[in-house]
Amino acid sequence: MVSRDGHFLYAANRLHNSIAVFAIDSDGRLTRLGEAMTEGDYPNHIVIAPGGRTLYVCNQRSDQITSFRVNKSTGRLAFTGRYQHLGTPMCLVFLHDGSSVRPSI
Repeated sequence: MVSRDGHFLYAANRLHNSIAVFAIDSDGRLTRLGEAMTEGDYPNHIVIAPGGRTLYVCNQRSDQITSFRVNKSTGRLAFTGRYQHLGTPMCLVFLHDGSSVRPSI
């Protein structure tokens, strides 16, 4: 998942239960910044919410979605402490209904 501004790349590590964070240099090279644990098991899908302030992780085996605040200047992730329990989440997309944007699972 690439941030909307194109400066950061986020990659789910399923067997490590983490999100790797990379900076994207102006020439396209990646610089590893670190990682954040997903606070769940087997991150099947990640998505950044419109506005770029929150990253959501579908943790397939632990039946939950976790959320992280995205630092827009550093790309780093901070766990919000929130869990949304849901059986085997596989994908999360955001739908625009004309007046607002809402998540759809």
